[in-house]
Amino acid sequence: MVKDVLIVGGGPAGSMCGFLLKKAGVDCLVIDHATFPRDKICGGGLTPKCWRLLDKLMPGFRYEYNGVRHLCILIDGEPGCEFDAEDELRIVRRKDFDHQLLEHYRQAGGEFRQDSPKQIEERPDGRIIVSLSSGETVDCRYLIGADGTNSFVRRYLTGGRRDLGILAMEEYLEKGIYDQSNHVVVGLTRIYDKGGYFYKFPNTACDVVGYGDWSTTPERFRTVIKDYGVPERKFRGAYICQTTDYPRHDHIILIGDAGGFANRLTCEGIYDAFKTAYNAKEAIVGGRPFSEVSSAVFAKMSRQERLAHRFFSKPGFVLLRLLCRFPSAIKWCYDVKMKRETFFKL
Repeated sequence: MVKDVLIVGGGPAGSMCGFLLKKAGVDCLVIDHATFPRDKICGGGLTPKCWRLLDKLMPGFRYEYNGVRHLCILIDGEPGCEFDAEDELRIVRRKDFDHQLLEHYRQAGGEFRQDSPKQIEERPDGRIIVSLSSGETVDCRYLIGADGTNSFVRRYLTGGRRDLGILAMEEYLEKGIYDQSNHVVVGLTRIYDKGGYFYKFPNTACDVVGYGDWSTTPERFRTVIKDYGVPERKFRGAYICQTTDYPRHDHIILIGDAGGFANRLTCEGIYDAFKTAYNAKEAIVGGRPFSEVSSAVFAKMSRQERLAHRFFSKPGFVLLRLLCRFPSAIKWCYDVKMKRETFFKL
């Protein structure tokens, strides 16, 4: 099978990239080992800058969400501050949202197959041959890894190294079991690790409650949710890659979580999944290196990494507690940030 582009992974990054390439007239194939709709470990919050970007990249795309403006910030389990954001957070159920994105790509004429890569071979003429679990092979000009933190494509570039990062664990609660509010709750803490975060995101079907840090274990997760007064349910976990330290390649491109493009402070990943999907399309259509097109994104990740170390330090938490005495200042910072990060024109 010959294709211009093979995209491994049918989540937000892969589906968006496939959609944009299809609209640009590029022949591509998206593959994923999962059967959609499938569950995904994620709070499911689309920030204002994220859903605005989605609206620009996929005009007319419709999806179900719970709009929330009220945010509660906790610090080491104690109340920090509360405020109403200027623009709503759109809380989606990832199982449905990801499926809707993939279907939108397919409705645009995009090709999808349930399959997975087994081997990658680079030919002297620049072509890339990918052997699939089904026994087929794909001969392509570009290979895009959009297959999450434990990316097969990423491991090929790193020689087998696995860059796992933060482990997030979460459970789904019947609405109103943890609290009766339709609020987003974010708890920042240094009690259990050098820096961790608790969260509650209310989507249309349930409340998603989770916790993540660099050394989360099931035992620690149980301790955290007990400390926060959350009843224990069946829970699962997934890693969030926090590094872009891997070899760059002009024709093998990593986007979304596979490329380590998640916010180092908040672990928000869907915005940069869409952003890097767009950049991959621009690189392919324009014949430019992805590292050049995404230079601002790589630089942003480096800045966030430095900032995260300061933010989760003892002085950082002292400053945060001080700022929380002035909710209007926190609200202003949040609202301004939700309108930024527009590194390219659409």
